[in-house]
Amino acid sequence: MACVAVIPARRGEKTIGATLEALRLGNADFVSRVLVVTSRDDPTAAVVRAWVHRDAKVELVESDHAMTAGAARNRGRDAARARLPHASDGLADELLLFVDADCRLEAGGAAAMAGELARRGAAALSARVACCGGAIARARHLLEFKEAASRRPPPPSWLPPSTTLLCRADAFDRAAGFPDLWPGEDLVFSQVLRSFGLAVLRSDTASTLHEHPRGVARMMRHQVRLGATAAIARKRVAMPGSAFAASRVAALLLLPGRLWRLAQWQAGEGAAAMIEAVLLAPLLVAGLAAWTAGFVSESGGARPRTAATAVRETQVA
Repeated sequence: MACVAVIPARRGEKTIGATLEALRLGNADFVSRVLVVTSRDDPTAAVVRAWVHRDAKVELVESDHAMTAGAARNRGRDAARARLPHASDGLADELLLFVDADCRLEAGGAAAMAGELARRGAAALSARVACCGGAIARARHLLEFKEAASRRPPPPSWLPPSTTLLCRADAFDRAAGFPDLWPGEDLVFSQVLRSFGLAVLRSDTASTLHEHPRGVARMMRHQVRLGATAAIARKRVAMPGSAFAASRVAALLLLPGRLWRLAQWQAGEGAAAMIEAVLLAPLLVAGLAAWTAGFVSESGGARPRTAATAVRETQVA
């Protein structure tokens, strides 16, 4: 069974080297090829070109313009299909490993995820997400990946992120790939798969190390964008929380609601986790407020569509 890794990259020149090392050194026995998708004028492209010259298993897929992470993953899937001689067969047995340019999959993680994917009968499996860095990185991690980092079972309504995601190619094609969106594209993708009765799970065996950008200002800008695209995703496809995206008044309730949910989750993680949350409280509250502001800005308007409708519209487009 072939496993092709696809890395969507935009201004990932500082981290892409470590991401490629993790795939080509720590997972070379299972990952047959690595496709990095970026624009020609992105600084990441120069770093990847150096890799291409010394490693035949690394390929650079260039676009004329910057793409969202969702569109870049789809472009990588198309490139993987075009490079295989049996592309017309549908690639039903192929596995697609999507890895963000700021993530390092642990050694042997790809093979472990593939075994778990088959054992649990899943369509897609997301690696647990570990964090490196100081207070700002830890705050961002708690806001974005607390369920993905934990060994406790996540809530049933939780949608696994695509930070490091192994997916069956036939399931990817059935969902019509990712929406042209970032961030929030993984919410739509996971929900569409689940709407088809397919399992999208978090791994119990493999983890990926995520490196967050530094700086409070960058954190706040990203939280605003996260909130805005979270609302857009919930208006595109019916999923948990879509009711809040339909009303700006209701969306305002998300700030106290998410604060309470964060406190509950950290309490369940143990005393050390709760103490960490208390120490990071100013950053966490500010981040949640920024996320809520972004969510409110995109709330209201049309009701969310069903997954089947969203997929049909994507295929037509």
